[in-house]
Amino acid sequence: MTDISEEQTNVLCGTLVAFFAIPAALLLISRSRSRTKTERRLSFTSVGLGLGTFPPTANVKEPIINAAVYFDDCPAAEDVAEMVIKPLLAYERLSHVPDLENHTCRPSSHGDGRGGVQPMDLIRELSINGDDDLTHRTIVKHCQDTLGAGRDDLPWWEVLILRNSGSGSSAC
Repeated sequence: MTDISEEQTNVLCGTLVAFFAIPAALLLISRSRSRTKTERRLSFTSVGLGLGTFPPTANVKEPIINAAVYFDDCPAAEDVAEMVIKPLLAYERLSHVPDLENHTCRPSSHGDGRGGVQPMDLIRELSINGDDDLTHRTIVKHCQDTLGAGRDDLPWWEVLILRNSGSGSSAC
């Protein structure tokens, strides 16, 4: 058996450290790219919402997250854009378009020249004239609207402002 000199030991240790430490450091650096806490891959649930969780033959409506806030008089669209939508657009998941093939999001190409998606792009307004029952039926009618196609590359969410000029409530 051959004795290893101190110099050979140092070279061997240096080689092993370089062999393991450099790739580990590169891996850590690549994983810690400048991600902010608003950047995340799509979750399993988000992918299911985008791709669908049932086969088309099942003829099942996909789950869509909805909320309705009732008002005697709805706020102005500009106020909704500024106070509700603009803060939400700070999050990548809400300002980007789902890229279902890669289970992530991509920047929207909508609004080129205007700095991307604008808060007013995500507001749709409807007017009705009736009672609270008509307000409710209109909300139910639109709560399953598909937002993933035909919307000029916008994120898959919106605020629907329902203005009721009749005796019933308005809603957002």
